[in-house]
Amino acid sequence: MTDRSWLLRAAKSDDDVLLSKFTCAEPSVGWQLEVQEFIRLGLADWAFDPHAVEGDPRLLLALHAPSGELAGVAAHERTILQAVSGETFAATKLEVVALAAAWQGRRFESGERASDVLMSAVMTDISARVPPRDARVFAIVHEDNLRSLALLRRYGFVEELSRPHPEYRRVITAHKVLDH
Repeated sequence: MTDRSWLLRAAKSDDDVLLSKFTCAEPSVGWQLEVQEFIRLGLADWAFDPHAVEGDPRLLLALHAPSGELAGVAAHERTILQAVSGETFAATKLEVVALAAAWQGRRFESGERASDVLMSAVMTDISARVPPRDARVFAIVHEDNLRSLALLRRYGFVEELSRPHPEYRRVITAHKVLDH
């Protein structure tokens, strides 16, 4: 594999066919199947909702350049969270970050993990929004998804918010002051 084997791009409305075939789950792992089914059946509708704000939500695809195969999917949207104090603040939710099964655990020739390339791309996209949306970024992850939790820790998701469900963790980056 070469370092230039992926093409990262924003999704288009006709990418639903590509998304419908995406495979990232072990058939026996329920939470992995939930993510896969969301990508296959709901992500395009979520990303291209005609009532959404223009440019948000955002869906990114990592395509294997030689084959056109979908190697990874990442999506984010701006949202408002409420602190325990009742104060509200803007945040970005990572809706999904997933590698195709064939790419999980792989590294590029440089030694960089495929998961880090995808995560770096989505975090760069978040910070490149106007205005930047990286002051607070959060994700909801199944507690058994140790690889995703480790990936998120590498990207600064170190604080935990209340759990939306006993089996899911909501992790968030430390507050970052943005220059406007």
